[in-house]
Amino acid sequence: EMLLCDWSSDGALPISDIEIPADLEWAPYMPGFREGVEISVLFDQTQEDPNGADMAFLRYEPGSYTPGHVHMGFETVLVLQGDYIENGQSFSPGHLVVRAPGTCHSMSSKNGCVILASRYVPVKQLQE
Repeated sequence: EMLLCDWSSDGALPISDIEIPADLEWAPYMPGFREGVEISVLFDQTQEDPNGADMAFLRYEPGSYTPGHVHMGFETVLVLQGDYIENGQSFSPGHLVVRAPGTCHSMSSKNGCVILASRYVPVKQLQE
């Protein structure tokens, strides 16, 4: 189940692209599986605890795609820049998406995007 927090008539905060620090360090995220996606980690407790939480900026190149996976715990995503597409539904900057445990989805971006994502428990990847 996906919960969407609405702040305006279209479901987004009344903002445009949010600038992020220029000095973030980006690295490919799960190469060979999540093509065209880079990550800048803010914190990652999964290094100490396989069920730990994490938070990171994720940058999707235009046309990038992430295969389906299941969330074992809650996840929050704040769209900061571009178009973030989840299961065919497009979200613009200012949208806050909260996913409940058991939510299954894939993600993509037509024109590229940056999101801030936090997972309370790591996800389970699905085969596609």
